[in-house]
Amino acid sequence: MAEQSVNDLRKQQARIWLDYSQQLSTAIRYTEALAASERAIALDETNAEAWYARGTCQAMLAHYDLALHDFEHALTLDAAFVPAWDGKAWALGILGRKTEALAAVEQALELDPTYFEAIKRKQRLEEF
Repeated sequence: MAEQSVNDLRKQQARIWLDYSQQLSTAIRYTEALAASERAIALDETNAEAWYARGTCQAMLAHYDLALHDFEHALTLDAAFVPAWDGKAWALGILGRKTEALAAVEQALELDPTYFEAIKRKQRLEEF
């Protein structure tokens, strides 16, 4: 019982750090947001959303290979996490891997045909 309580507490703390990371990212403070997302991951390595947040920060800091790794790791934790599929497409597109990017964005849209970011990303990828 005590072990479960500790695990629940770690997950709650991870959620707080993840929320803080998202606030920092919104404020265009990506280095700090990255550090906060890493704190969330340290507390809960199974949180796909935290890995996605870290990937987003990495991409905003132009660390596209690291971002791709984080998006892919998020997908190993939750293969139905649409933002991570879209993030993967984003990173792959920037890295010049258009065919793979289109496949990733198609997966995002298969899971959620109304996901706005993926709709726009697919249009941009198809233009080039």
